[in-house]
Amino acid sequence: MNTVKNLTTILWLFFAGFTAAQEIELSLDRNEVARGETITLTIRIYDQRQGMQLDLTPLTGQFDVLGTRTSSQIRSVNGTVEAWTDYIVTLFPLEEGELTIPALTINEQSTNPITITVVNEGPRSNQASDELFLEIETNKESVYVQEQLLFTVRLYYTINGIRNPQFTELEMPNSVIQLIGSPNQYEKLIDGMRYGVYEKRYVIFPQRSGDLEFPDILFRGEVTDGSSNFVFRNLNTRRVTAFIEGVTIDVKERPASVQDTDFWLPVSRLSLEESWSTDISQLKVGDSAIRTLTMTAAGLDGAVLPPFSDTEVDGMNIYPDPPQIERTFVDGAIVGTRIETTSMVPTDSGEIVIPEISIPWWNIDTDQLETTVIPASRFIVATIEGLIPAEQTVASSENLEALLAALPVVDQDMIDEQNQAEFIEVKATWMNYAIALAFVIVVLSIYKLVISEYKSEINEFLHAKRKQLAAHYSPSNNEGIAFKQLRRACRENNLNAIRAALIQWCDHFLDERRVNSMEDILQQHEAPELHEHAQQIQIHLFNSSNGGRQLDSRYNAAQLLKLVAELRNQKLQSRKRRQREDQYALPPLYKTQA
Repeated sequence: MNTVKNLTTILWLFFAGFTAAQEIELSLDRNEVARGETITLTIRIYDQRQGMQLDLTPLTGQFDVLGTRTSSQIRSVNGTVEAWTDYIVTLFPLEEGELTIPALTINEQSTNPITITVVNEGPRSNQASDELFLEIETNKESVYVQEQLLFTVRLYYTINGIRNPQFTELEMPNSVIQLIGSPNQYEKLIDGMRYGVYEKRYVIFPQRSGDLEFPDILFRGEVTDGSSNFVFRNLNTRRVTAFIEGVTIDVKERPASVQDTDFWLPVSRLSLEESWSTDISQLKVGDSAIRTLTMTAAGLDGAVLPPFSDTEVDGMNIYPDPPQIERTFVDGAIVGTRIETTSMVPTDSGEIVIPEISIPWWNIDTDQLETTVIPASRFIVATIEGLIPAEQTVASSENLEALLAALPVVDQDMIDEQNQAEFIEVKATWMNYAIALAFVIVVLSIYKLVISEYKSEINEFLHAKRKQLAAHYSPSNNEGIAFKQLRRACRENNLNAIRAALIQWCDHFLDERRVNSMEDILQQHEAPELHEHAQQIQIHLFNSSNGGRQLDSRYNAAQLLKLVAELRNQKLQSRKRRQREDQYALPPLYKTQA
C-alpha cells in the first residue's frame, strides 16, 4: 500500500502543476584556487519538472566556461518525495585576486553572489608538473622601439590525446603582433624523458618605448584516454589546464644620434640592389629602360620599408609602378622586401646623371649606425639618329618635334589602283542559305547519331550535375550562401531567422569547433566579438512576445552584419598572408611529428 502511495506522489510531482516557488542552491567545490586551476560550480534546483536553459553569460566576464553537465535525482524519505536537478559548471578563472561569481537569475529568482580567491603559486597545471607544463621564451631582454622581438610559447606534455588546445591570445597596446606560420609539433628529450611539444611563435614590433608587459599565458585543452567512441565521445574526456606568468621587456628609445633622421630602420642586415632591363650606355632619345631597385631588411616587415627611388631625373621622364611588398620568415625571423620598378625615357641627348641612393639604418647586432649606398649612374644618351653629341656640339637649326611629327609622302593614285584590283563583288545571299542548311543538317546528325542513343545516360548525368550544383550552393555547404542568408535575415528583421543563419554561418567560419547552437558560439574564443551579439539575440528571443518573428527595436542587426563582414574580410586577408608565407617559406630541416 505504501509503495503505491509513493508512486502516486512521484507521478503527481512530475505531471501536476503547482505554484510554489522552486528552491535554488549554489555551491563551489572550493573557495580558494591556484592560478591555472579550475573550479566546479553546482546549481541545484529543487522540484524541477522539466529541463531548462541556463544563461551563463554573466560568468564570462572573469571566468571561462569550460563545460556543463546535468544530473537529476529523486528520493523519498518517510513518505516525503524530494526531487532536484544539478547543473554542474566547470569554470576557469581568467584573473588572479578576488573574483566574484555574480548573481544569476533562474526561474525569476536571483541567487547570491559568491566570492573566491585566486592565488599565484607560479607556473603550474591541473596535472602533475612532469606531465604538462608551459614555457615562454624571448630572443632579447631589451629592444629598440619598432625593432623585431621574437616570442615563443611552448606546451610540454607526456599525456596522450590532447585536443582543442587554446592559449591566451597576445594583446598588448602599442604593439604590432604577428603569428609566425602554423603551430609546430615535435618531440624533445628532457632529462631522459620524451615530451611532446606544441609551439607557437610570434614576431612583435613595439611602437612605444618603456616597459612591454606580456600577459600571463593560460592553456586549456581536453584529454581522452583513447576508449571513447563516436557515439559516447564525451564520456572519457577531461579538461587540462596550465599557467605561466608573463614577462616584461624593456623597449628603448632611438639613440640620440638618429633622433632627427627621416629613416629609422632597426635591423640586423639591410641590402639594396639595382638592375636594368637593358644596357643604359646604348640608350637613345625616346628609348625606354626599366630600372628595378630591391631593398631587403632582416628584421622588418616589407610594409614598413620606406620609398627610396628617385622621382625626378634631369633629362628623363620617369614612370614609377606600384611598389611590390613582400614578407617571409627565415629561421623564425621576419625578412621584409620592397621592390620599386620605374620606367625611364630619355628626353634629351647628352650626359644623364641618376643621383646616388643612400639609406641609413641601425645595426642592432653592432649597435651602430650604418649606411647602404647605390652609387650615382652616369651615361651618354645619343640622338635619334644614333649620334653621340660632342662636348662642343652645334645646336641643330631644325626642330626635332617638327621632324617627328612630319607625315610620310604617299602616292594616292597607286593606292586607289591597288584597291580596285583587289576588290571583287560577290552576291552572298545563296551562300547564307547554304550555310544555314548545312548547320541544320549537322545538328540533326549529331542528335540522331549521338544524343538520341544515349538520351537516358545524358539525362542522368544532367540530373546528377543539378543535384551537385544545388548541394554546392546550399547554406550548409557554402559559406558565401550562409552569409547571404544571414544578411537577408538581418534586413528582414526576423530574430529567429537571424539566430539560425548566424549558427549556420559560424559553423563555416569557426575552425576550432563545430557550431550547432548559440551556446557553441558563446563558448568559442576564435571570434570573441560574436559573444555580445549571441547573448543579445538569446535575451531578446527569451523576452520576445511575438516568438521572434519581429526584431526587437533595441537589438541592432546592422551592427551584427557589419561585424560579420569585417570578420570575413580579416580571415580572407589572413589566408592570403599564409599563402604568401607558405610560398616563400624554407622547408624544415626535420619533419615534425604530430
